[in-house]
Parts: sequence; structure tokens; C-alpha cells
Amino acid sequence: MGSHTIPALQKLGYEVFNFDLKTGWDIRKIEDLRKVIEQGDKVLHLAAISRFKDADDDPYNAYMTNVLGCGNVASVCQEKRAERLVYSSTGSVYMPVEQEPPITENFKVRGNSVYACSKHWGELVIQKIGFPHIILRYAHLYGEGRLMHGAIGAFLTRVERGLAPTLYGGKQSNDFTYIADVVQANILALQTAPVNLNNIFNIGTGEEITTEKVFEILKKYTGYKGEIEKMPYRSVDPMRFVYDILKARDVLGYRPEYNFEKGIKEYLGK
Repeated sequence: MGSHTIPALQKLGYEVFNFDLKTGWDIRKIEDLRKVIEQGDKVLHLAAISRFKDADDDPYNAYMTNVLGCGNVASVCQEKRAERLVYSSTGSVYMPVEQEPPITENFKVRGNSVYACSKHWGELVIQKIGFPHIILRYAHLYGEGRLMHGAIGAFLTRVERGLAPTLYGGKQSNDFTYIADVVQANILALQTAPVNLNNIFNIGTGEEITTEKVFEILKKYTGYKGEIEKMPYRSVDPMRFVYDILKARDVLGYRPEYNFEKGIKEYLGK
């Protein structure tokens, strides 16, 4: 996500410092943050243990990064008198979805996985510290650097290996959101008027699409003509997941430009 957002910010004239574990900076170390964050900075917090498997395999690291690290970021923002903090959260905090979608920001939040719980706790830490912030709860993301996860990634990986894609259930739905629309939301959150801070926004498309339909579109644009291996529905997947994005539209001016077919078509260069 950062690799897409940074050039977009630079194009707008922002000076961007990329605080990244790969370059030796660690949000788990509060002194690292104190060396970088300065008065008046806008801070976009994207760092996380972001895969369910990674969080399941090492819950302690998920806690240290997604909860303690998040608290470090918010605390140093307050200490250094930064201007605002924009935090990337996830729609997984709404799991299990017990109300009828579309999902608004007022739906019950708790999480039913190590990853989702850690992201929810990160939200709570930011709110408790009280530094001016915006929380963005992203829907299911796809695009360059993210495509090989989830149903989309599983389809493409198996096709590339000469195997039949595996469809679990198929009737369950999701709100698939192209990375370019997430970049738009990040920038809008960094630029919105101070009166709009201390808010939570759902960032998706509002388009509900079943996994069966996803596979049909992927077959269309990959040229795959083979069979689909159908497996039983997995109870871990919500039957319906789609966002109400009215709040983000009205307050931030967020206007998603990509439905699922348009996003896949662009990414695959079709």
C-alpha cells in the first residue's frame, strides 16, 4: 500500500519519509519514531503484520506490531505535536458480521482472528491516547503487491501452476477494492479539514460481488478455459460482506473509481 501511496503523495508535492522495517526503522522501537516524527507532520500509519497466517503463527509479534507499535506511533505523534495520524485498519474488525449488510461504521466491532483483534486493539489504543486521528477500515484489497492473497491470488497462483482453481462455496460475497481507490482514500484522509478528524470511515466500493462472479471475471480476463474445483463453503468466510460508504463519500469526498471488473482489467493490462 505504501509503495502506491508514496508516489501519489510526492506527485502532489509532499515530502515523504518512508519509515519502513526493510530500511531499518521499527515502530516497535519508540526511539526510532522520535528520531523521525516532527511538529506539524501528517503521519500515515500503514505498518502491520497484515496476513492472517503470519498473525496466527506469531501472535506475540502481531501484538507487538499491531497494538504496541500502534501505541508508539500515536504517543510520539502527540509528544512531537504532529498534525494528524491516519491509521489503516480493516473490515475484518467487523467479523463475525451479525447484522444485515451493507456494513456501516456503527456495526458491532470485535474481530474473530488474531489479525482482526490486533487491528481493533490498535484502533482502541489510538482513541485512548486521544491524538487527532482518522481510522480507515479497508475492505478486501487487491492490486499490485497485494494480488496474490485471498480468492484472487489463489485463482491466479493455481492457474499459473497448471492446476484447477479451487472455489470454496461461491455464494459468499465481498467488497473487493482496487489499490488505486485506497490511495485516493489515504490522501483524502491526510488532506481533510481538521473538523473531520477523530472519525472512522469504511473504505470500499459498495459493490457486493460473489466469489462465483469473481471467478467468472478472472476466467474472462486470464483466458482460463479449464474446470473449477468446487469445495464446501468455509465457515470462516462471511456469507455477505459489503460496505456502506456513504460517510466517506459525504465527509471525505471519497469516490471509488473502480468496480471489480474494471480493477482486474487494469491490473492485468487488458
